[in-house]
Amino acid sequence: MSAMNSKKIISISVAMGLVMAGLLLMQMLWVRNALTIKETAFSNDIQRTFTKVMQRINKLEAYSAKNRLHKMMGAPLIPAGPKASIVNGEIIKHFNYKGDSITFNLVFPSAFNVIPIFDNPIFDNPEFSYAQIDSIIQSELHHNNIYAHYRFNIFEQKGSYFLFHDPDINENKYLEKAYAFPFVSNNQSRHLYLMVYFPKERAYLLKEMSLMLFLSIIIILAVIYLFSYSITTIIKQSKLSDLKNDFINNMTHEFKTPISTISLACQALSDDDMEKSPELYESYISIIQDENQRLGSMAEKILQTAIIDKGKLKLNTTLLNVHELIQEVVHSNEMMIQQRGGKILTDLQARHFIVNADRLHLTNLLYNLIDNANKYTFENPEIVVSTKNDGDCLSISVKDNGIGISKANQKKIFDKLYRVPTGNVHNVKGFGLGLSYVKAVVEKHNGFIGLISQVGKGSNFYIKIPMDYTKTTCAE
Repeated sequence: MSAMNSKKIISISVAMGLVMAGLLLMQMLWVRNALTIKETAFSNDIQRTFTKVMQRINKLEAYSAKNRLHKMMGAPLIPAGPKASIVNGEIIKHFNYKGDSITFNLVFPSAFNVIPIFDNPIFDNPEFSYAQIDSIIQSELHHNNIYAHYRFNIFEQKGSYFLFHDPDINENKYLEKAYAFPFVSNNQSRHLYLMVYFPKERAYLLKEMSLMLFLSIIIILAVIYLFSYSITTIIKQSKLSDLKNDFINNMTHEFKTPISTISLACQALSDDDMEKSPELYESYISIIQDENQRLGSMAEKILQTAIIDKGKLKLNTTLLNVHELIQEVVHSNEMMIQQRGGKILTDLQARHFIVNADRLHLTNLLYNLIDNANKYTFENPEIVVSTKNDGDCLSISVKDNGIGISKANQKKIFDKLYRVPTGNVHNVKGFGLGLSYVKAVVEKHNGFIGLISQVGKGSNFYIKIPMDYTKTTCAE
């Protein structure tokens, strides 16, 4: 990417990052404010609910006071405190009240502190009253659609005593975080409070907000994804724009040379001052034909790439002798390689070399691989084209002694328009279309293409194509 584009992308990325951070911060603040509002609403619901709870407990106090009076007269309404008995080897407490059997799993000594401070008729039978208060609380909470887990205790403020020892909840938790509701019977001698603690209040409220939280998370993830996608797309588009500009410049240069050569040949043929001879005509016509063929080949490559981009690459398959095809392509390139002081050899070891393939595309594929091997070997190229069988696949490799390809470039080598950097050497011609076309042809045949290369030690492109691509797929 150019320096200008890089600066623009950095500026856009920073701006989008700040906007995204702002949106995420606002979303988090919104969730936090929503949770605060939910907590306030929950607190108000608890206050409203326990107003009704304390009214019902007041009735229980009145009923207990009446029971104490009847007890003094010998006919209590509430049974005496539960007696101990053993069930399955465990000491428990139990009693029957109004036909309902209630079992308390309370191991002796009793967990309730029955001391004078709690000399309230409601605690003449603390186990019974505790169960009744629990029932009242649960009933009223469910009536108001509150299903949060709770614990409660009775606290005497003047002496800092709790009626019930709760092993699961520290008494400080009750004093710090519990809701406190005074008993109606409080007077100067009694300072009793119902302490209700919701140990999982935050989790309960978050669960109540689960839909909103889920949508918030989806929105946050969507914003992050869109941000990442946008930045990635901008970078890709910038790189593609640079590649396109390089391609246009390179294409202009590539086309300019044969066009200029044809133009000069035509001028020479039309110049009246030059002597015309059959040999001269034949020479210029040969030049024009060669350059015209070169132009056609370059145009064909561009058209092939356009076809691949549109997904319209079609195969016209036939049973093909790959060894004969390789020999033809090698023979066509042999003279050009020899002129550079090199050589091209074959090592055709495959026993089965008849494949169901497209002759034209397979021929172009081999031309591209050999052409690349020749172009990227700057002195005395040595190219070996070999074959071997690999199960139901035919493996073809083109190995050279060229400059090699670094691991970083190997990841990009099959990308369209990508050309391996050659440092200060600028005589390597091409559009960067060859290998992307080769890969498309191989994959269309349900084959695989790979590369083994080391900088300074040459490259080995190998392809695997099935003997019959309609029945078999070849993998690495």
